Amino acid sequence: MSTNPASVASAAPVSPTLIFDFDGTLADTLSAIIRIANGHAREYHVTPLGEKDVENLRGMSNIEILKKYHIPFVKLPTLILRTQKELLQRIDQVELFPGIRDLILSLKRRSFGLGILTSNSRENVQKLLRARDLDVFDFIHAESNFFGKTRALQHLLQKRGLREDGVIYIGDETRDIEACQRAGIAVIAVTWGFHRRDVLRAKNPTYLVDSAVEIENIVTA
Repeated sequence: MSTNPASVASAAPVSPTLIFDFDGTLADTLSAIIRIANGHAREYHVTPLGEKDVENLRGMSNIEILKKYHIPFVKLPTLILRTQKELLQRIDQVELFPGIRDLILSLKRRSFGLGILTSNSRENVQKLLRARDLDVFDFIHAESNFFGKTRALQHLLQKRGLREDGVIYIGDETRDIEACQRAGIAVIAVTWGFHRRDVLRAKNPTYLVDSAVEIENIVTA
């Protein structure tokens, strides 16, 4: 009996859509953001951040950071917008993390759906991707999510018509893990971004990786 090619094709497994965080996952924007923050330290009556301070921040939540530096919630939208505008002027100085470019291009060749969910501006993301010749993502969803990404993630899934079981999210913060757990989505936590490895591990992500190669091994297994 001959095999029906159409039935074979329909039975083939479908690769998941991979949704990447931008800051701290794809792009090493932290040092640029720290420089911007230190440039306004006197204005906000705070001490400029040193290397030890930054390392301490990597073990804190966003709310804990605001409380530590006495930054009122009402000023947060203005601060974020101001930082994003200044970051745009420095975005050509920002580098992708090691192995990221090769990872994304390899996944693109394998026909994975690729997207970005970010609290940064779409303009910043697009400018960096173009500068690094990596403007290959299927979509960029920019939405404010400082206190948590659950709502932004749900908006993205609804907008793109994606199922929770057909998506894997890749991020560098505890709020990435928490949002995915609430939404029922598998999450790969990367250790080269904002939150430290021990902090990420304590949140029990689906996967915890130390290199871009590990991401490809997981999604292609």
